[in-house]
Amino acid sequence: MTQSLFEERLTVAEERLRRLYLRHEGGDAHEAETDPETFPADPYPWPEPERLAELAADGDRLAALAGEFALSERETDLLITCLLPEINPICGTAFRFLSGLPTSRPTVSVALSVHGISVPDAIADGLLREGSRLLADGLVTYGVPEAAFPERVLNVPDRLLDFLVGRDTGRDASRDASRDAGRDTAQTAGSRWLRVLPEHPEDAHGHHHEQARELAVAVADDPHRTRYLRQGIGGEALPAARAALALLGRTPLLLEPDALALGEDTPDRLAERTALEARLLGAAVLVPLPPPGTAAPDRAELLKRVVAVLDEAPLPLLLYGSEAWAAYEWDTLLPAETDLRPADARGPRHRLGAAASAAAERVHRAAALNATTPAPDEVHTAARLRSAAELGALARHITPAVGWQDLVLPEQVRTRLDMLVARIRHREAVFRDWGLRRGGGRGQGTTALFAGESGTGKTMTAEAVAAELGLDLYVVSLPSVVSKYIGETEKNLERIFSAADALDAVVLFDEADSMFAKRGEVKGSNDRHANMQSGYLLQRLEAFNGLAILTTNLRANIDTAFTRRFDEVVHFESPGPEVRAVLWRSLLGEAAEGLPIETIAEAYDLAGGSIRACVESAVFAAVAAERPLTGEDLLRGVETEYGKLGRLFTRAEV
Repeated sequence: MTQSLFEERLTVAEERLRRLYLRHEGGDAHEAETDPETFPADPYPWPEPERLAELAADGDRLAALAGEFALSERETDLLITCLLPEINPICGTAFRFLSGLPTSRPTVSVALSVHGISVPDAIADGLLREGSRLLADGLVTYGVPEAAFPERVLNVPDRLLDFLVGRDTGRDASRDASRDAGRDTAQTAGSRWLRVLPEHPEDAHGHHHEQARELAVAVADDPHRTRYLRQGIGGEALPAARAALALLGRTPLLLEPDALALGEDTPDRLAERTALEARLLGAAVLVPLPPPGTAAPDRAELLKRVVAVLDEAPLPLLLYGSEAWAAYEWDTLLPAETDLRPADARGPRHRLGAAASAAAERVHRAAALNATTPAPDEVHTAARLRSAAELGALARHITPAVGWQDLVLPEQVRTRLDMLVARIRHREAVFRDWGLRRGGGRGQGTTALFAGESGTGKTMTAEAVAAELGLDLYVVSLPSVVSKYIGETEKNLERIFSAADALDAVVLFDEADSMFAKRGEVKGSNDRHANMQSGYLLQRLEAFNGLAILTTNLRANIDTAFTRRFDEVVHFESPGPEVRAVLWRSLLGEAAEGLPIETIAEAYDLAGGSIRACVESAVFAAVAAERPLTGEDLLRGVETEYGKLGRLFTRAEV
């Protein structure tokens, strides 16, 4: 069987070390360093550059290593010499004898002597010096860097030997752990935070979309340029990058920020180990960036420093995240930015909050490690659950149980509600195609005010709107939002608005006049604080991208500056006799047959909420007496409700 280049050079280094050892053992140390017989003709001549490239293309690991790191013949042989004690314990014994030190690893002077290179020549040629290829790229390190140059001990990373003997990714070592984790992906032998992404079926069959092809061309033109890929909730970065790298014949190597261990090593060493792994595998490094504010400050700073060092390494570095690059505020790094989000997915409906973006990214990353593609519902669910957890402490979640068909409202109110729903459904097309709301930091959300007396159906209508749009409803709990500490109320409101953007939910501010009240003259610190809170709300509503509904019984108390920002203002008035009759019948169902519904609806002016209360009182009375519902039960229910409202009840003829 034909020997690999590594096996050939290993044989050469062992033979040269054996001859040097025998000469020293015989006492002819000086002669051993100068006698040509110590260094016989090389039985395996170093390949010509063209042949070296052919060997690398055929998968010869040492040839690939020499090509990637631009190593000369002497540098390659010195590297192999440093590996001898890792392979043959007898070589370690020889190195201890030759150096006179209690170490089986070679010193600089011994390694040079094996190949007949004097120390002055090595210094002149920059061999094994700091800044040389072997040391600058992390292939060789000094064991005792403070020692004199000839006495410095030379170490080689374990990862390098693993690579040369064919252990590319540490798959054998990590197979059991991968199976325990439910996946057969490969953690690299070099570190815990790097994973080789398995080949995806779409990559193998060449189904590459246009963005991937453009990215491949850009990386090929300037492979050492750092690039930032912006993605949306669809997780476009990983598939595009993986497809682009497949076109280039490069391995996708994923750096997992969550696995970077604080205190495990310095950022420079972490980056150097990552760069070495990538260059050994002929890979490009992919780094998911967590949205600003979602990672612990010390971990975020560690990742930032690691990326800054990787930016200087001669390898393709692809960063990706859900925010525009400027949001990360990494002034020392200016990558080429590419927006991978589809043009029709850049509207507010696909905008995620920071924590929700991080949750969606984890789903896509887990799928990529298993060579699969996550279902859109899976991604949306993960994002919504994460945002819902943020919002849960400040708002009450309601799954809509009232449909559009359950609303009993006057025609003019229904018309305004239809327009409100249309605004949500068609906002992206309108704002994109017509170019409205450009500039000034204005959002593309919708805000509505439902004004009317208590019980006229404002809250129920908000629930029906959410159901019609297929969205969840969150009712803001004002006591949990308002704080006596200056600035805390605004922070709580910001959390609500941000989570509402991410969830694409309906946020209901019930009894909103208490928070959106008119600003007044400043006579003290409390007045100033109240006006500042109103000012914040005005600005935040302007930039909002979701759907917010405010309800109030006292519209006159709402600041007129807010009214201008409402897209729809819907007035809920007390229903007339015809609408009241429909409400009575819809609540009673089949039980309404034979009851004086029209008479009661004509005689008693009640809002929808009060009618519901009357029906509940009547039904409880009938059930308690174990008899059918009667008109008398309804009248007693009305009498009870009138008493609650402080009205004079007069019995009608039924």
